[in-house]
Formats: sequence, C-alpha cells, structure tokens
Amino acid sequence: MQNLYTTPDAARETGIPESTIRSWLRRHPEVFQFDVHVVSDEHGVKLWTEAGIALLHSRRATKPAPDDDAEIDAESDASDLLESLLERDSQQLAEQYWRLLAGRTVQRIKQMRDNPTPEQRQIVQTSVRAALNAGTEHLLLPTYQPMLLEGDEGE
Repeated sequence: MQNLYTTPDAARETGIPESTIRSWLRRHPEVFQFDVHVVSDEHGVKLWTEAGIALLHSRRATKPAPDDDAEIDAESDASDLLESLLERDSQQLAEQYWRLLAGRTVQRIKQMRDNPTPEQRQIVQTSVRAALNAGTEHLLLPTYQPMLLEGDEGE
C-alpha cells in the first residue's frame, strides 16, 4: 500500500503552504486527478498520494522560490486568499439562489395573476389561450380566472 499524506503533511513535504495547495486543488481540477493524485477517505478527508506529492513538487518548481522575490509571494498569497474567499462566497450564493428560486418564482407568478402589468396581462392571456387551444386547461392554476380584455367577450 502506498503512503498517503494529509494536506498539512503534503505542505511540510513540499514546502508549499497548505492554503496554496488547497487553492490549487480547487482551481485546477484538471491537473489534480482524484484516485491518482488525491483520494478521499471514508470521512471525506482528502489525502495526497505519492504521485500527488510529486506533482506538487513539480508545480512548486514552476513558481518563484520564497527568497527570489518576496513581493511576488505576497501577491500570490493575497491572490490565493482572495480566490479562497471568492470561491466560498460564490458557493454560498449559488446554494442560496437555488433555495430561494422556487418560492420567488411562485411569488412572481401570483403577482402576475393578481396584479399584472399590461405586458404581463398580455403574456398570461396568450399563455392561457394557447393552453386552452391545446386542450390542457386542466394544467392551469386551479384558482386562475382569466381576465378578459375589451373585445374578448365575443371570442
């Protein structure tokens, strides 16, 4: 069985900060392949394989060494921190969007039904006519009563 390393172990082994390793893993899933470079244990903890450690070493070789230019490293660390914050925040926003989408859509449909703008009234009437013409009136909202415009009474 091969050796497996936690991210803190991988950081010590490679000299790459943990936050950078986590950022690389998140930002470059095409580079770090699961079941090749990284595996998950039964608790979902990511563990690095020997191949993953070698890949981290090779990526480290393409980055400037800490002593070469401290300003570049500070910018890189700031960029990694910003990327981490953006990723977390955008994930939370996406999840919240999907939680609220259904309720907000129902609210807008009720608003269009109960107090439509002239444009919304036209949209609803066109949709209702199309549903009736298709013989699908049973699919309409049960409380919906189409509001007829002037000139619709004789149709």
